[in-house]
Amino acid sequence: MSKNYERKSPEQIIRLDGKNVFLEVMNSAFEISKVLINFQEYDATKEKGNRIKQEISIYFDLDKFLVLSNDLLTGRLSSLAKKAKEEQEKGGYKYCKEIYMDQGGTSAARLEQKGKSRPDGKSEARMLKITPGEKIPWMISAELGPGEESETGLIMPKFVNNRPEKQIRVPVSNEDFKRLVLIVTKHIEAFLASKYVRNEFTYKKDEQPNQM
Repeated sequence: MSKNYERKSPEQIIRLDGKNVFLEVMNSAFEISKVLINFQEYDATKEKGNRIKQEISIYFDLDKFLVLSNDLLTGRLSSLAKKAKEEQEKGGYKYCKEIYMDQGGTSAARLEQKGKSRPDGKSEARMLKITPGEKIPWMISAELGPGEESETGLIMPKFVNNRPEKQIRVPVSNEDFKRLVLIVTKHIEAFLASKYVRNEFTYKKDEQPNQM
């Protein structure tokens, strides 16, 4: 995988590049307890300003990211990948099944409030998937398409023929995946530490919760 160490903005923690695709992890959503991961596919032959073919933004819970980081560093993801490859070979499938998936999105009501309603009036589902690669260890992908809001507020994908409207896949090596989770984890820890330093997790005297 090619690497691009140029930071496009102060909010960018790390960027990983593939052929005409990249993902970048941002710290701009930490305040809402999310890790923002932007995926982009581009056409390098186009003029600057007209190169973007498609882009998807994934908002990933901080705690889920920390668990994912632990699963990678302890070898759990590698064990799941090995099992997935065995099932692929046994079943004669062309590709491995994903070993990790996180789904979210934006409700139709929220899209309307933002003036970004879909033409079909549906919610917008977004999914993050991690799949064992064929020529490179990992494929991290983002998918976007129509969805429906469940009773609990979760946006469930309702892709036509199970195909997303947008899909961006970024191949990632073991080294780069570890580099990503380690540096982002350090940024999360620094962010949380700064909130403790500023006493943002301490109740003010008149805000103390009632004791049972």
